[in-house]
Amino acid sequence: MSVNTPRSLFATQNREARGVGGHASTFSLAPDLIIGSTISNANTLSAAVDTNFFAFCAGSTVILAAVNARLALDQRFFNAKPDASPCQVTPSYYNPGTPTRASANRSCITSLPRDEVASGGVSLASAERNVDSPSRVKSGLRSRTLTCVALSPSGRLIAVGEVGFRPRVLIFSTASDARTDTPLACLTEHTFGVKALAFSRDSRWLCSLGDLHDGGFFLWSINTKTGALRLDSSNRCTTADAIAWMGTSVVSIGTRHVKIWRLEQPTLASKVRRGLGNVNDGLPASPAPKTFAGRNCLLGPLKDATFTCVAAISDDRAVLGTQDGMVCLLDDANRTQRLYQVGQKDYFITCITVDRSSGTVWLGGNGLEAEALPLDALLTMEDQSASAQVQNGVWTRIDRKKENRPRIMAICCVDHRIVAVDSIRTFRIYDVESTSSDPSDVPKTRTVQQLPAPASPILGVVVLSKPNKTRSDFLTYSKRGDIFHWLWDGSCSSQILVHLNHPLALGSQGCNELRVVREASMNSVLLAGDKAGLVHLLDTSGEVQTVAKVHDGEVYDLAVYELEGNESLVASCGRDKIIQIFRLADNDLPLQQSLINEHGGPIRRLEFAVNGSVLTSMSPDRTIVIHQKVRRPDLSVAFVSTKVINLQATPLAMSLLPAAASNLLVSATDRCIRKISFIEGRVTHTIKIADQLNGEAGVTSRLAVGDLGQQVLGPHVIAGFSSTDRSIRLYNAETGSLLAMEFGQPAVSDLAFGKAPKLNGEVVSKIISTGVDGTIVIWSILTQSQSNDFKHDMLRDNDASRTRPPSVPSPLRRVLSKAEIAQYQRLLDNQKGDIPHSSMNLSPSLPGRKTCNYAVSSSSEIFDRGLLKTICSPHASADVCFHGSQIKQASPPRCPKISLQSQSRRSSLDEPQRDLSVHRERDINTTAEQLLCIVQNFRRQLKISENNLSMDTAQTLRVELYSTLRSLTQETSRSDPQGEEIGDESFDDFLTSMVDNRLALRLHINNQADLTEGSRHFDSITSNRGSAR
Repeated sequence: MSVNTPRSLFATQNREARGVGGHASTFSLAPDLIIGSTISNANTLSAAVDTNFFAFCAGSTVILAAVNARLALDQRFFNAKPDASPCQVTPSYYNPGTPTRASANRSCITSLPRDEVASGGVSLASAERNVDSPSRVKSGLRSRTLTCVALSPSGRLIAVGEVGFRPRVLIFSTASDARTDTPLACLTEHTFGVKALAFSRDSRWLCSLGDLHDGGFFLWSINTKTGALRLDSSNRCTTADAIAWMGTSVVSIGTRHVKIWRLEQPTLASKVRRGLGNVNDGLPASPAPKTFAGRNCLLGPLKDATFTCVAAISDDRAVLGTQDGMVCLLDDANRTQRLYQVGQKDYFITCITVDRSSGTVWLGGNGLEAEALPLDALLTMEDQSASAQVQNGVWTRIDRKKENRPRIMAICCVDHRIVAVDSIRTFRIYDVESTSSDPSDVPKTRTVQQLPAPASPILGVVVLSKPNKTRSDFLTYSKRGDIFHWLWDGSCSSQILVHLNHPLALGSQGCNELRVVREASMNSVLLAGDKAGLVHLLDTSGEVQTVAKVHDGEVYDLAVYELEGNESLVASCGRDKIIQIFRLADNDLPLQQSLINEHGGPIRRLEFAVNGSVLTSMSPDRTIVIHQKVRRPDLSVAFVSTKVINLQATPLAMSLLPAAASNLLVSATDRCIRKISFIEGRVTHTIKIADQLNGEAGVTSRLAVGDLGQQVLGPHVIAGFSSTDRSIRLYNAETGSLLAMEFGQPAVSDLAFGKAPKLNGEVVSKIISTGVDGTIVIWSILTQSQSNDFKHDMLRDNDASRTRPPSVPSPLRRVLSKAEIAQYQRLLDNQKGDIPHSSMNLSPSLPGRKTCNYAVSSSSEIFDRGLLKTICSPHASADVCFHGSQIKQASPPRCPKISLQSQSRRSSLDEPQRDLSVHRERDINTTAEQLLCIVQNFRRQLKISENNLSMDTAQTLRVELYSTLRSLTQETSRSDPQGEEIGDESFDDFLTSMVDNRLALRLHINNQADLTEGSRHFDSITSNRGSAR
């Protein structure tokens, strides 16, 4: 929903349907609602003094919000692409080589600080510093996290600052007809991050402060007629954490730092002519900025204080707060720069705001309540700096017990209300209540609305089935154990906390964390897996029903398939390379089967398909294993591995096509999405993920498949998050064409499709994306007409045989014996399953002890090598893959001598590799199919080859084929006595005729060549005799 902001002098166009590369497209993605924020300090929340709007940061999007009559937030989003071109070009003086849209793909060589070089130059996990390496510039600009925001007092401009390598300061117009995806101006003077921004009281000046590694302190003049900015003054400041305007001066504060920066006197004495605005508007840009002069304040007794927040109360006075609870006053009357303490609190003062209409100063940090100080009483307080007691450099009046409790981190005054955000990122709206008519009395606050949001990184989202007991649409979960149930309008219906400090998890290393949550709708329960290998069974109210230790390491994924009679099949996978299968019934989880050594690495994802008859598992060892369900006469069920699909790259995510559920989509590190058919058991289609703007592919780390119900898009669309440029993309599942691309979240942890109802009763598809920064974005898929109206570890493997301490319980196991597996395999071969599977066992064989590369190969190994060449040839249709260790050399040289010491060392090194794959013997049907492919290929090559077949090889081949035919005849007569028997004479006649025809053809070709050569020789002799005569 858009916010009706005042019209500005510099208005631009609205957001258009932005498809591939920012060009106009039929479809586009637009944020419909953002839940949560990335507010961490007072610099990430700003309010306009003359309006009822406020702005805050949410990932890489800035939100302009207002409190409506329902005490909810009306939101309008401003987000510029990394290569967006501003309306007004502002040349850079200090960084003239800053990448623009035309030079974004060129590599840049720039030095980094030593601490960033040691850490690789990238810190994506931190929401406060998201530094990009310079070498990443050549792969295209990426979405950045916003770290500060400033809203002009008139409410017409929003300034936001990014963090990372070569960040930008973006200026947006808040006019109702302004485009929200195109900045008015883009400032690129900073190098390593922007920490704070501040507008002057008349909105004619903007001050920007860089972070510790940047150190830039710039003053920009704003042209009120065109909206262009010009760098007026600059300096360096590395110790400041916050800035604020005090009249015509700028105050910067930090650790043992209070400084006042003043504009030059000619600029202050310049007069404003009527109708011309600022006198600097018509002047050309100076070749070099002036020096931004500043003067430090004498701290005196406050020399050890850490100043955290500042707010101006007049043109020459400001109030400051410290980490030790001191309230200080800065008096700059007649440029005296006097700083003294006027009060002492027993809590960490995190933020300060001034409500000039009521004459009140509000302090944040005292828990979840804001404390008010009358402004008149504050100005008359005496200096208390000399009476402060210091012990060991720490103020003793602070209450250390209050430091760990939730507290307000940012605060602002909007429309006679107080809007605050606490440390758990919950928005709190307060009404101000006055106890009496005396203005000297301290007003009180009353909480009228709370808008909860996740405080820790969100790991995933689950779209809930309807109806459900919580009456919610979807849920999200975080690593701390918080489970939020949400509605489509952004309201939280309920919240559940999973208690991770279970006695079964006490033996695990480190702090336990939640990893995955799934829903069993028929049972009305939730399944949660944690880092300690436990699976928690919870009801809708959060009460624990069952807790079981199922894995040695952390649980990576859970899959649920609902059966008839309020029963469900539950599969879990984890770090210990084991798949556990349970039957959920009556709030109990009895173990049915344990699949061991199905993969050579940790198992990351599981999916039930084809009405629960197929279980698919994915592992970083580049394999996809398909298990088929088999039922015995006693109604017991087991899953047997029937197909192993080897990929060329490490898989990252997978999702089922929801229609028939017989196809699987898998994204990998080679920037491709593969479509795998369960019926054929192979990769049937490959989509190359590419951006048509610069032709560069992206790695899709998150994947979701949905149905939009539009014929022009086909039955399904693919939504994915590209970790290369941090964009959310929409693809056509049938053609693989890129439909739309949008930026908004620097790091997405999960994606899901959902059906949201509209006011007219229709149901539309929406995309839900969750970020590791704690934000939830609901995306709408818009068409061209709709968009015009839219304004708004590589972890180490656990050894199962390792001795565990007595306090750690053993996980559940139920491994089927070889006899049981053989019985299920015979049933699988005899009965006709739901999916026709190949009789070939395609599991990679277990590599045994390494042998010398020059060892003599046996006949069977030579046969496998020839078979591999035949099947991999372009003329043969191959649906199998062989392990590379099975290929030997045909004509090996003599084996060198190897000492016993080297052999023992090699065997010890090869021992961990024995668990990389599963060893299974080939049956007679597999060998027969392989031999059939070889014979067909040999017959084809015999017809088209120009080389002669040697008689020795032909004789040996005839003997082998004759013996094979005799054995095949005997086997056929035993299995099918009435079948047609192939005689030995027919085969002899066939070989004789084949060799005779081959020799006759070769003799005919040779005779033709001799006749041609003789004719040429006769013609040459005849011509020579004629010339002699």
